[in-house]
Amino acid sequence: MKQPFLITALLFGFFTCDVAWCQSQTACPVLPSLATSKLPWEKGGEHIVIWFYNQGRKTTRGIQFELFMLDGVGNRYPAAQKYVSTGETEPKKGDVVDYPTDAEKTHFGDAWANIEGVEVRVTRVMFKDNTVWIPQKGQVCKMTFMNDEYQSDMNKRLEAANKRMEQQTKKKN
Repeated sequence: MKQPFLITALLFGFFTCDVAWCQSQTACPVLPSLATSKLPWEKGGEHIVIWFYNQGRKTTRGIQFELFMLDGVGNRYPAAQKYVSTGETEPKKGDVVDYPTDAEKTHFGDAWANIEGVEVRVTRVMFKDNTVWIPQKGQVCKMTFMNDEYQSDMNKRLEAANKRMEQQTKKKN
């Protein structure tokens, strides 16, 4: 007699679960959209830069990335550290995080000269409501970026942003 009640309760819980929570358990709520392992910095040195997009329905408060550095033929090497973005990112919005490359240069030594790109994986997301998303076993939220493509991709973004601004100005006039 208790089994049908348990099955009914489980089915009810399954069908009435919070849509945002259920979605966040199956899809990657945050995706890297552009990155480079060696962006020359105005004040000297280089930075690792990761642009990302919150494609979920909840505001994030922290995102953890795991990086693999790529050489010119696609070999992957684990980065020296985890990378974290803190602060809120609203749904359907993007943000950027950057770090100096000092730790990676020390970690890789002379091999750093051979690094030509980066694979960025989202490994943990904390939401504003204090819930946490981690990828399910076998699920990988990653994108791969080569350094020589970074500037042309940034130029495309700037061009698209300028067009949107022009369109908004025309609408106002």
